[in-house]
Amino acid sequence: MLTIKPITKDIKHDKEGFKNIKELYTSAFPRQEQVPLSFLINKTKKDTVRFDAYYDGDVFVGLAYTMSFEDMTYLWYLATDPNLRTKGYGSQIMQHLIEVYPNNRIVLNLDIQDETATDSEIRKKRKEFYIKNGYSSTGYLCTFGGNKLDVMSTNGDVTFDEFVSIFKDYFGPIMYLFSKPKILT
Repeated sequence: MLTIKPITKDIKHDKEGFKNIKELYTSAFPRQEQVPLSFLINKTKKDTVRFDAYYDGDVFVGLAYTMSFEDMTYLWYLATDPNLRTKGYGSQIMQHLIEVYPNNRIVLNLDIQDETATDSEIRKKRKEFYIKNGYSSTGYLCTFGGNKLDVMSTNGDVTFDEFVSIFKDYFGPIMYLFSKPKILT
């Protein structure tokens, strides 16, 4: 059973915990997909944003960052310690999210499948992981931060307009103009 610890501005008092979170965050996500940790942590002041660290006993195993709007939750970041992958921790984190948001459709972005990409095998495994955990493609692709992404959801379909509403709520009207996802046809 995993223990969940919210990541808030108080995490900086836990030097070891913050170090683990920062190392996993910066190693698990491409630089162009990273938002400054201070920005993410600051946003946890909103009731609709969660940033959680997951532990098995005293061992840090992963993190998840979500933001919600109405009956939707966007899973922005999910990562497990690379040394602990394939041990079921990612699926346990996914199960926790379903328990936290039992009535919400949970949405995420995933790099599109591209056999010519240098990380094509990793992309394939990630998609298999999400499908195994109940996600399916919404049928549309988007660009976000310059990346082409497949939009997936669980617990019901999500339209692109609904998907966009999460970002409008999270970023606010001004910042949204600079970061908004765009649908690909």
